Amino acid sequence: MLRWIAQWFLRWRKVEKGISIICVYNNRKKLNDYLIQSLNKQTVSFELLTIDNTAGDFRSAARILNETARKAKYKYLMFVHQDVEMDSNDWLANAQRDLDSLYRLGAAGVVGISEQGLASSVFTGDPAYFVGTERLYKPVQVQTLDGCLMIVPRRIFKRISFDETTIEGWYFYAVDYCLDLIRLGYRIYVLPCKTYHESPGPHDPSVYEKTLKKILEKHRNHIEMIYSTMGVWKT
Repeated sequence: MLRWIAQWFLRWRKVEKGISIICVYNNRKKLNDYLIQSLNKQTVSFELLTIDNTAGDFRSAARILNETARKAKYKYLMFVHQDVEMDSNDWLANAQRDLDSLYRLGAAGVVGISEQGLASSVFTGDPAYFVGTERLYKPVQVQTLDGCLMIVPRRIFKRISFDETTIEGWYFYAVDYCLDLIRLGYRIYVLPCKTYHESPGPHDPSVYEKTLKKILEKHRNHIEMIYSTMGVWKT
């Protein structure tokens, strides 16, 4: 009996500590050169759950991310792009320390926006340049996050996942999710964790406009203005 309790406790601790990294990729080289290379240097527990979309089989970010998140085992879920690189070996350790201390945490990322403006810890380009005006030294509250990197407590995600009805493609899933969390009384933060993001990726106007219209309709009764890194709209 005592042995069984000890084994259960060890499993419980493993579930509670660490970050599950979830990434859909369509370029294996970019995944290896950026995300995996920086993850291999980290000093805390994590697992990497990747989804191979090189053939374009998956059409909905919300659906495939929801399916994959259900397999995750750690305390926090990090949804991240393939071309994101963490700047330091203690990036995950520092992020988890901040996450554990944030009041009413719903989600956190590395670039986001609110009525007060852009908050960012992201560099991009070659040579790399800072995306923003001021470097962050502590977490900052925002309205929505950019989808390049978003971390959600697993217990929160088990209660509310990505909206597969509203999000049919690959745009706005992070924005819509942040607005859903705010509606439930949670807060959204940008972390002071220096991060490199190689590229914003391709843009499909037809899918973009269709999803945006659905988001504006969905949130118009409880949010007057939607601020996102892709634009600002009055609902």
